Amino acid sequence: MAMDVAVQRLVLGDVVLIVVPEQESKVEATIVRQVARTDTTVRATLRVQGREDFLKEWPLGELVTVVRGP
Repeated sequence: MAMDVAVQRLVLGDVVLIVVPEQESKVEATIVRQVARTDTTVRATLRVQGREDFLKEWPLGELVTVVRGP
């Protein structure tokens, strides 16, 4: 079951739906390292099958769709 959650609640192992630049549709990305939080942003290292890991940053308060947790 997918649900929208605030980025502040993301944790290692969550699988989120994101749009990657080369694709027009959303893909599943797994958080593969500890989530870093600052006063204004949340940063997570994501893994999408067939791609290298990459860093994604969201402003606090943004919602993301989590399709499954750790």
